[in-house]
Amino acid sequence: MSLALRQDPIGLYLHIPFCERRCHFCAFFTQGYREERAAAFMTDLLAEIRIHAEAGSLRGRTVETIYFGGGTPTSLSATQLIEILDACRCHFTVDRSAEISVEANPASVDKGMLMALSHAGFNRLSFGAQSLDDRELAAIGSPHGVSDIIRAVEIARKVGWRNISLDMIYGLPGQSHERLRGNLDAAIGLEPEHISFYGFTLEEGTRFARDAEQGRLDRQPDGLLAEMYQTGRDSLQNAGYSQYEVSNFSRPGYACRHNLGYWTDREWLGLGPSAHWYLKGERASNVESLEEYHRSLAGGALPIGEREAADPDLRLREAFAFGLRKVAGVQLSPLKQRYGVSPRERFREPIERLTTGGWVEIKGDWLRPTFAGLALADSLALDFL
Repeated sequence: MSLALRQDPIGLYLHIPFCERRCHFCAFFTQGYREERAAAFMTDLLAEIRIHAEAGSLRGRTVETIYFGGGTPTSLSATQLIEILDACRCHFTVDRSAEISVEANPASVDKGMLMALSHAGFNRLSFGAQSLDDRELAAIGSPHGVSDIIRAVEIARKVGWRNISLDMIYGLPGQSHERLRGNLDAAIGLEPEHISFYGFTLEEGTRFARDAEQGRLDRQPDGLLAEMYQTGRDSLQNAGYSQYEVSNFSRPGYACRHNLGYWTDREWLGLGPSAHWYLKGERASNVESLEEYHRSLAGGALPIGEREAADPDLRLREAFAFGLRKVAGVQLSPLKQRYGVSPRERFREPIERLTTGGWVEIKGDWLRPTFAGLALADSLALDFL
C-alpha cells in the first residue's frame, strides 16, 4: 500500500491559547490572557507561518478553509486576528471563497470587533454558548451568561454576519431533561445557521475530572444521555437543522466545511502551541508550552512536539473511523485511488459484520452508518482501527 502525492485543497487551523478563565470541562491548552504574553505569541505565530511557507510545507496547495480556535481567539484584538489572517493570505494560496471561521466567547466581542472581522473576510462565527441557562453556565465556570449570548448574536446580525454557529452541551452534571429542552428551544430561537450538540465528557486534567475523582460530581446515567441525544436530534431536525455528523446540525448549505475536512481524510496544517496537523500522510502536534513554542521559533525551528510517520494502512483505517461519523458516510472510490487498495476488500470482514447487524449500509460508492449506527459512531470506529 502506498500514499499518492496529494494536490487537493487543504485546511489551516490556528490555535489561539488564551482565555479569560478555563471552564470546568475544558482540556484544551490555554493560558490566561496578558497583553505582553499575547504580543509575544503574535510574533511567534507569524514566524511559524513564515517558516512553513519557506519550507514549502503546503507545496502550493490551495487553502480552502481557515479555522481560528482555542482557547478564545477573540481574546486577541480584531487588529491582531486580521494581521494573522493577512499573513496566511500572504504566505499561502488562500481560495477567494475560503470559509474563514473564528471561535468567540460571547462576552468578549463588541460591535467594532465583529464589524472589523467581517470586513476583513472572516465569514463564519462560532460562539461557545454551551448552555442557555445561567445556573448551568455558572456551574461549569463559564465567563459569560445568557444575556451575553443573546447580545452577541444580535450584534453579529446587525453588522452583517450570515453564518453563525452555537456550541451546546447536553448531559451536564445535574441537567434535567426539561432543562435541556429549554436550552434547545432557546438556541433554536436565536436562529443560528449551525448548532453543534456535544455530549458532556470528563476530560483528564479538568476541574470536573478532579471533582469526579473526589466524589463531588454526579454524572448522568448512560440511559439518560442516550435519551437526551435523541431529544436533541429530534428537536433540531424538526426545526429545520439537518444532521450531517454525529454532533453537528445545520441549515442547508451551512455545514462547517473545515470540520468536514477532518472527517473526509483531508489534510490540514495546524499552527500555534498544541495544534495538531496532518500533512504528507504524517500526523504531528506542536509543543504544549508557550515557552517551548517561543524557543523553537526563535531558533528558526518548527515547534513540533510529537510526530507520527506516514503509515498508509493506518491512514486508510482512520479515514473509515472518522468518516463513519458523517451521515453521508465514507466514499470508497477516492480512497481506493489515494491508497492503492480496494477498501471493500481491505475491510471485507467488518463491513459484512456491520451491514448484517444493521449498523452500516452500502449505497453505491458510499458506506454510511444507519440511523442506529450513527449514535454508536465511536464503537464503529473501533472496528476499523
